[in-house]
Amino acid sequence: MAIPVFLFFFTVYLSIIIGNVAVVRVIIVNRYLHQPMYVFLCNMSVCDLFGSTALLPRLMADLFAEEKSISFGLCVIQAFCIHFYGTASQLILIVMAYDRYIAICDPLRYSSILTGTALVKLCCFAWGGAFIVVAVMLGLTARLPMCGTKILIVFCNNSSLFSLSCIDTSLNNIYSLAATYFLSIFLFLTIIWTYGKILHCCLNKSDNRSKRKAIHTCTSHLTVYVIFEVIVLFTIIGQRYPSANKNVRNAIAILTMIIPPVFNPLIYGINTKEIRQKLFRIDPHSILK
Repeated sequence: MAIPVFLFFFTVYLSIIIGNVAVVRVIIVNRYLHQPMYVFLCNMSVCDLFGSTALLPRLMADLFAEEKSISFGLCVIQAFCIHFYGTASQLILIVMAYDRYIAICDPLRYSSILTGTALVKLCCFAWGGAFIVVAVMLGLTARLPMCGTKILIVFCNNSSLFSLSCIDTSLNNIYSLAATYFLSIFLFLTIIWTYGKILHCCLNKSDNRSKRKAIHTCTSHLTVYVIFEVIVLFTIIGQRYPSANKNVRNAIAILTMIIPPVFNPLIYGINTKEIRQKLFRIDPHSILK
């Protein structure tokens, strides 16, 4: 059974690397793609690579290990990387929504608003904000005395770590839930507000081509958001019902980590014309000849 599972994870990990590295390479190599929208897409791909690498190599190695164990220090590091990936993904989606709002609703001021300095600040907000939130979360957990030795799922996360403690973990639980729900609600409200404004702007445009282009651009972002939120919902449900079947809980936990990195480059590659043309080396002029 270990070999088929290994081959599945290896294939998934390989597809994640190929897809996301391709997107990053296309954006870096082509200077005309050095614009805020593509920079944020590049950040998303880097984040997906980081999150999948925090999970899948260790998971594949454990399949053939006689003793499936991990030191407390490495477990904390893995938990940090996994939560950092999830938090950074949400914050990157927020800045991507803001970028699309400015581009479509206030296009004449786009270059003056999203300057190089503003772009750096938004990227620092996404990565720095994720680091602070997760560092506090895991800092609260790392200070706890641990009595248990067996975590609930096949990889380390914050809830499985603090559940091993032999003292009261109410503070850890409150902070984790507050951070999760605050980010999810903040992301939801941002998406509703920005894309509501975008829809309003699109409906008021007289140019049908501009309408289609704006809606097409936003479709990929909204698709990624819906996938991410559905996954977060399943993650929360799986963690809050430890009495559920162990295999089902593990499957949900793993899928929540690998689905976004697999589909994000496909969604952006298909829906973003400039990236699609470079990925598949499509020359629109040669088609017309």
